[in-house]
Amino acid sequence: MKAILIAILTCLTVLLVGKIAPYWVLMVLVGFWSLIINPRPWTAFFIGGLAFGLSWFVLTIWISIQSESALPSQMADLMGVKNDNLLWVATAVLGFLIGGFSSMTGSLFRRITEKRDSGIYRS
Repeated sequence: MKAILIAILTCLTVLLVGKIAPYWVLMVLVGFWSLIINPRPWTAFFIGGLAFGLSWFVLTIWISIQSESALPSQMADLMGVKNDNLLWVATAVLGFLIGGFSSMTGSLFRRITEKRDSGIYRS
């Protein structure tokens, strides 16, 4: 249930806030969702990364289709890539890494700030 909630909140954050804010604001917000929901770190990494990367992939395709611009093919030529569709995949991989690490950071931050019983004398 936590994983589904993080995926939905991450997708909504990327789709709604991503239009008006830079990527680092999205990273902070995705980390905040993991801080609040408190999943396991690796679950947070994969779910947050999958939701973020898939959202960026869909947005990239949507914008390319809607604008019918020659910019993706020009960028592919500049980068030395023969197929401009590989830029979509590169965007998705970058989104996966950004979302995964920011979600994992939120989860790990929650873990290191929790109070734990330690020592011989536990009360």
